[in-house]
Amino acid sequence: MYRKKITLTLFTLLITFFGHATILAQETPKVSFGSFYSGFGFGAPVDITSPNTSGIGLSGVSTYLGYSPNISNPGQWGLLGFTQGTISAGLLRYDAADNFANATNSQFSIDQFQIVVPVVRNRMGVSIAFTPLFRSDFRQRDEGTFNPLPEIPELGSDVDFLVSTVGSGGVNRFEAGLGFRIFDNISVGYGLTINLLTLNNDVISDFSDQQFRVTQYNRNTDGSSFSHRFGIYAYKGQLFGSRDQVSFGATLTLPTTIDASRSISSFRVVNNQRVLLRLDQDETDRNGIIKLPLEFNTGLTYNFNSTTNVVAELMLQRWEDAEYSFNTRQQGYFKNRVKTGVGFQYHPYRSESQGGFFSNFKYSFGASYDTGHLNINGHDIETLFFNAGIGLMSWRSSSSVDLSFHYGIRGTQSSNLVKENIWGATLSLNLAEFMFVRQRFQ
Repeated sequence: MYRKKITLTLFTLLITFFGHATILAQETPKVSFGSFYSGFGFGAPVDITSPNTSGIGLSGVSTYLGYSPNISNPGQWGLLGFTQGTISAGLLRYDAADNFANATNSQFSIDQFQIVVPVVRNRMGVSIAFTPLFRSDFRQRDEGTFNPLPEIPELGSDVDFLVSTVGSGGVNRFEAGLGFRIFDNISVGYGLTINLLTLNNDVISDFSDQQFRVTQYNRNTDGSSFSHRFGIYAYKGQLFGSRDQVSFGATLTLPTTIDASRSISSFRVVNNQRVLLRLDQDETDRNGIIKLPLEFNTGLTYNFNSTTNVVAELMLQRWEDAEYSFNTRQQGYFKNRVKTGVGFQYHPYRSESQGGFFSNFKYSFGASYDTGHLNINGHDIETLFFNAGIGLMSWRSSSSVDLSFHYGIRGTQSSNLVKENIWGATLSLNLAEFMFVRQRFQ
């Protein structure tokens, strides 16, 4: 009965948070979709965390939990004894400010979906998953003035213009992979990825002089590619005591090049009919290259005992090798990215002694520092995140519900840039040990 009430409380807290953020977004006149910095290149990188480690804000590359699948490290997919699945949804709210204005932006998304099925129990498993890799969700306003007759300025008056760009899309990853335990304490894995690129920019131009009509067009970029991801996971117990354990994990995602195509289109009235026209038929830059960066992610997890552990991770991304040929100026902002973080987890429900009401939960706390992948006007777009999470195990099975909260600070107001205060919440539902088909091999 207690666990049912706890689950209801978790959902109530999340709904309250979502509702509050939505109200704030509706009350703010300048509402957008996501981070201002997602408008550069092909989007801002999305760091996907395993449900088990969302509360510490880290990927979980070295953290294994037998009743929750790990989307971050293919090396753990061969360790499972039961079919497992997870789905996560999150809400982020960005309170952005520059030297001239403030804006509140909100973004709701499905963060991941994964199913892991053991082919040989505790020895080999397969995974199918969906995750976003890069997101481009932004609204940008550019204002200025021009003279329509620059050669004869005394005959023309200045015209004010406003260009509004709304961007959406990014790169999504569909992955199928295999994990295999090669020794009792070492396992490896591989994931084959299909990367799907879709970038949509809706542009509207308005002018103060009525002789210049409002123009509206859509700029769409599409493409796809295959890529490869490798993972390893290893652990060793009884290092300093009879109940401790240290585990190591690492993944390598190889760079991949997307052959992309871009189209520019707009609706026009032709013979009293509204017709969609291509505006770039004679352009030579309709095709381009988008190269995703190499990524290396590694971590260490030390379990003091069955209830308490600490986690440390390091991630490197080679953005200096990334390409965005459709806008070489924005490509020039790319820089190598480094993210580090530490976290602490406490699982009192695993204790043999009953600790009362609060022992029904699992608790997580963590912090991370991200140098960012952009350097604009001499400033690294850095991010500092603080995270906390709470979770509940099902009383009938190994399924669980995890709720995590995040607060971050990104960017700067120097050099006409934007500083963002980021508030977020993530809800993960992890299903285990039900609706499972008996494995062919035991």
